[in-house]
Amino acid sequence: MTEEPLTGGNNALEVVRVGDTVRRARDAGAAFAARVLTHLESVGYRHAPRHLGIDERGRDILSFIPGTTTDHPTQRADGAYAAGGRMLRALHEATAGHPLAAGRECVLHGDPGPFNAIFQRGLPVALIDWSSCRPGDRLDDLGYMAWTWCIQSQGRVPIDEQARHLRELRDGYGAVEPERLLDAMVRSQTRIVDAEAANIDDPALTPARRRHAEAAVTWAATDRDLVRRHRRRLLAALR
Repeated sequence: MTEEPLTGGNNALEVVRVGDTVRRARDAGAAFAARVLTHLESVGYRHAPRHLGIDERGRDILSFIPGTTTDHPTQRADGAYAAGGRMLRALHEATAGHPLAAGRECVLHGDPGPFNAIFQRGLPVALIDWSSCRPGDRLDDLGYMAWTWCIQSQGRVPIDEQARHLRELRDGYGAVEPERLLDAMVRSQTRIVDAEAANIDDPALTPARRRHAEAAVTWAATDRDLVRRHRRRLLAALR
């Protein structure tokens, strides 16, 4: 069958569509991700692809979920942020206390940005690219989602609009103290800054990967500055 390269996620591996399936090159997180996806299917979690096995080339076979990713609020419908929060909360509830959580609060998606969410008619329906999923504390996942979905230092999005999106996402997820959520967002931004700064001058990486690292540092740092600069306004929206 014809293989169609897929783009739009935050993933550097080979990902292609074959009929109603997606074939994805396996990485270090593939085995754990397969176990998580199998568990999510067993409990009826609707917001993830199904793991269907491994093909003859050693690639994961996943169910194909039609739709697009988004990178700006104008591409999202009313209620999208609340739906995203509910989608993440359902994941955390579905894995809380499970052996896959390895004694932590739950299993995290690990990279639940809008670039790893499939939207249909402007509303999120599924999270993709599960290779970063891992046991952890749910606020780390929520802080990252809140940042990447709601905060944009680029794109000419008014800060009051960003604050409304943040409130909607938090309310969709469920009660979280405003200060704790903003602190989690800044921690996520700082993790990206620190990790990617170390990659900028790493000679073992390709020039393209080093350029990606530089762009990631700029993205995370400028968004972190926005959160710090408008902290009071964001806190007021969350109360």
